[in-house]
Amino acid sequence: MAQRAYYVIFEDREWKVKLEAGRVVRAGFETQQQAIDEARTLARSPTSAGSKVVVNARDGYTRRHIENP
Repeated sequence: MAQRAYYVIFEDREWKVKLEAGRVVRAGFETQQQAIDEARTLARSPTSAGSKVVVNARDGYTRRHIENP
């Protein structure tokens, strides 16, 4: 399975977790930290396609990368 990143993004007044160049996999988070925690959990899963978490700021720019979540 190809390794892809999980992105934490702000869209439509909520934080979401989406796969790199893919679909939104989780939505409806009130805080960025809740979305980051979910993205880390998803990336750690043995059946996951993710290898890292990329956190975007509310304005859309990349805030940080989390390797080996």
